[in-house]
Amino acid sequence: MPFTDETTLRTHTGWDNTDLVSATLISQRLNDAHEALLAEIDSAYEMSSDLLLKLAETELATAYLLRSLANESGFEDRDLRTQNLTLRAGGRAQTLLQLADLEEEAAWKHSRTFLKTGTRRIPLKLVKSD
Repeated sequence: MPFTDETTLRTHTGWDNTDLVSATLISQRLNDAHEALLAEIDSAYEMSSDLLLKLAETELATAYLLRSLANESGFEDRDLRTQNLTLRAGGRAQTLLQLADLEEEAAWKHSRTFLKTGTRRIPLKLVKSD
């Protein structure tokens, strides 16, 4: 069960125009984001309803959507307008990719407390000095 949904993602991004960003594309990217998070989070949180995990998945799905739009914009030369963003044709793909990187970075920061402890990490211990 995904942590977030299409409505939350559209609210987060301001993309209420279904012609610009279809429900099908959002569904695909939400599934991608959910699978990516499930691969990295501790199994104890797989059914969590924590709002921070919901935010992380929303941000990760947004990053994936922005990359999809960047790929599309390389083929279509038109302005892209949403409630929160207006990109003019030209350097749009680069801007979308930069925004995607920021969203993904935020997603992994927000999900940090839910991630599995890596096998290469060394647990910290308090020691008393003499």
